[in-house]
Amino acid sequence: MVNTERMKRTFTELVSLYAPSKGEREVCEYLKKKLKSLGASKIIEDNDGSVNGGNCGNLIAVWNGNAPGLPSIALTAHMDCVEHCKDIEPILEGGVFTSKGDTILGGDDKAGVTAILEGIALMKEMYIPHGKITVIFTVQEEIGLFGSKYIEEKYIQGIDFGYVLDADGPAGSLYNAGPSQYQLSFTLKGVAAHAGMAPEKGTNAIAMAAEAITHCPTGRIDEETTCNIGIITGGTATNIVPDACVVRAEARSRDPKKLEALVDTMVHAFETAAKKFPEGSLSVNTEKSYDAFLVKESDPALKLFKKAAASMDKTMTVAKSGGGSDANWFTAKGFPAVLVGVGMTDFHTSRESLKEQDLYDAGLLVYKLIEEESHLGE
Repeated sequence: MVNTERMKRTFTELVSLYAPSKGEREVCEYLKKKLKSLGASKIIEDNDGSVNGGNCGNLIAVWNGNAPGLPSIALTAHMDCVEHCKDIEPILEGGVFTSKGDTILGGDDKAGVTAILEGIALMKEMYIPHGKITVIFTVQEEIGLFGSKYIEEKYIQGIDFGYVLDADGPAGSLYNAGPSQYQLSFTLKGVAAHAGMAPEKGTNAIAMAAEAITHCPTGRIDEETTCNIGIITGGTATNIVPDACVVRAEARSRDPKKLEALVDTMVHAFETAAKKFPEGSLSVNTEKSYDAFLVKESDPALKLFKKAAASMDKTMTVAKSGGGSDANWFTAKGFPAVLVGVGMTDFHTSRESLKEQDLYDAGLLVYKLIEEESHLGE
């Protein structure tokens, strides 16, 4: 039912455009033309065209409802990609999209963008009744969900629920929960000294960090909680006792109490270690990046999704995510949102691929969501 040639053309054109986080302008202008051709009643770029110092705002398009009593839904994806996304050459062989060379493919999240555009195109071509539909293409998702974090809330008021097309898994896959996250930074100060002539005069900041890390939980704590020591920097030369070391870490959990307890444990480990070095000092910074989200299976968003998947002879599969997404901020700021699979695999790597059929199924699923929504008024 989808126009496969149109989807292939849109997808390959999108991934060929350079769209790093904070540099989504070219994709934004491309999408403005697409949205205009699809008859959006409003096309808005928020934040005066710049979010968080980037060259682009979030792109929001609205199709007013043409039937009474139907819910207002949002369809969202993000415009940016991780780096190594310049000069992408997409190739299609054996029914699978990959990139030529060492770049990523960019299916994260151009597959989601393409699926939304195709679903809206089919809606227009089939003249089906629908409630208000808001399409949101965010910026800077890959570097901290900044687009959805800073979206102007006036543009997302009145939306009943939404679908974020930005997950792995084929059509029918859905994630109804995601974790909260903290970013932690530990700055340890020691005393510099010559490592060969007078090491006893020094206080080794890296040794302080090592002592702390030894007593700090890392990895998977339980089925919904993780933490990671991700970056360690310090020292200037092997013959100097290092007087500074910075450790950066993160912690996540879908249970807020577990997360707070984990952060406290990590901070305590560093504070205890620092006390063992009387000449040293420690400063700690903890910042919550986003809050957890949960949309129950009894909620309208999942009920509609189940009907849409069934209409394609797909079975809805529901799982809980361990990562953050725009669904976290949309749920916190405006409307319950769930993550939807679009078939992407090995994203963020040069091995990234996308099955052609998964792309088409994602586009059809978007249309089926709108079509099944129209039946809610019967």
